[in-house]
Amino acid sequence: MGRWSFYFIVKIILFYTGYINFHFFVNAAFAIWLIFSNANPLLMRIRKWISIPIGIVLFYFDSQLPPLRNVIPKIGQLLDFSFQYYIELLTRIISWEATALLVALYIAYYLLSKKLRMATIAIIAILSTLLPIRATLGPLAYDAEGQVIGLPSDNELTESLDSFFAEESLRTGFNRSQKASGQAYDILIINVCSLAWDDLKYINEENNPLFKRFHYLFTSFNSASSYSGPSIIRLLRASRGQQDQRDLYKPPIEDALLFNNLSKAGFQTQLALNHDGKYGDLLKEIRNEGGMTVPLFDNKQATPYLRGFDGSQVYDDYSVLSNWWDARMKLPNERVALFYNTITLHDGNRALDGARLENSVETYSRRTRKLLEDLDRFYSKVNSSGRQVVIVFIPEHGAAIRRNKNEIVGMREIPSPNVTNIPVGIMFTGKGDAPVKTNIIEKPTSYLATSDLLSKFVGKSPFGATAPSPEAYLKNIPSTRFVAENEDSVIMKFGASYYFRSNDINWNLFETSN
Repeated sequence: MGRWSFYFIVKIILFYTGYINFHFFVNAAFAIWLIFSNANPLLMRIRKWISIPIGIVLFYFDSQLPPLRNVIPKIGQLLDFSFQYYIELLTRIISWEATALLVALYIAYYLLSKKLRMATIAIIAILSTLLPIRATLGPLAYDAEGQVIGLPSDNELTESLDSFFAEESLRTGFNRSQKASGQAYDILIINVCSLAWDDLKYINEENNPLFKRFHYLFTSFNSASSYSGPSIIRLLRASRGQQDQRDLYKPPIEDALLFNNLSKAGFQTQLALNHDGKYGDLLKEIRNEGGMTVPLFDNKQATPYLRGFDGSQVYDDYSVLSNWWDARMKLPNERVALFYNTITLHDGNRALDGARLENSVETYSRRTRKLLEDLDRFYSKVNSSGRQVVIVFIPEHGAAIRRNKNEIVGMREIPSPNVTNIPVGIMFTGKGDAPVKTNIIEKPTSYLATSDLLSKFVGKSPFGATAPSPEAYLKNIPSTRFVAENEDSVIMKFGASYYFRSNDINWNLFETSN
């Protein structure tokens, strides 16, 4: 096996420390090829040419990086990345610390190889992955009461997931028979890319002044996806229970479409972005899968702010929203419902001038503070206008800004709670300058809860002397068990523990980062 023993020993170390997976049969087949090819000169010559690419592909296969079957169809999108963003991603994958550790390990391996048969050690290490050693070293499983339990079977977890989607398909969260009445008001849904509770805690912004304006604050709201397209589709289909990832790109059920329901209730629906919506056909998905067929607000009069990760223009949030509000104030409509999406916090965004190579991770806190300040400033403008407005602050997903062993910074292939637990807040204008009483919703919720509240607002306006108390709207607000998906993976809460499954790996305990 020669120096390939080092390759396998490193992979086994990474496997037992939780940084990569280890697919036994393909790795064992590769090891057997390396051993037996030594016996034949022709095979030795062939090995020199094919073993290195096989080793690289196999290492990628075992890693937490997106599967090649997901990457290859998106090559066109990856080619749209700016050169600066490629460099930044490379520095996240290859760090000086990891390189230094690898060199130290190789020196130790070289010295030990003088005394020991390292191929034998590598084979023993490979075989050890068949034993339940990692399970005893990994996180414990807990039931709903917090008691340590044995691991549920694959069948039990799969049946639990299937029953979840079956139950969700029957749930609805909007009364479509009602018409908006009482005092007129607008609904503004501000959808923010890349902001989770974990990100806010990491940059010490979880108590930002904007959150003090919220009349409702959800602390356990699951975005259910860790990528923009699916998360936005889920929000725009919020009036039905959570869908299986595979159903998101099928024609939507009519009563699932939140903005269609608002339109039917008497709101003129509108759409605005602080970007062009071209990357990944996001605007197309908003229209086709989310049902937002209304004209797009022209943002080109807004102030340019950032250069996007794909080189496109990103506009200042306050400028876009302020321009939209000025246009809205000229409309005769009593009720307007806006869907606004911002990518200000997206990974890879950088200053317009590009004078120096900025790391978007390092600028994340600065961009977050400005975004929250812009929204606070916009709230003040709307509030001073005298119009009554419900503003819903709801991120798409987190930024994965905190480094953890499961993925590199900014990589959201695994829909972990650290990425999908998002801060969702609802605030009202025209309620005076007195300190707001924030109603904290701690139970597990998702988009159905948002639709439920908006439906209740439509039925009984939250404004005026006869408006119910904010607490009254929370009665029977729907709770949703934690299930989050991406194209290739799913994480589900079962009892008090989280379990992970992908197309290549059966159910395993998933350890969340603190």
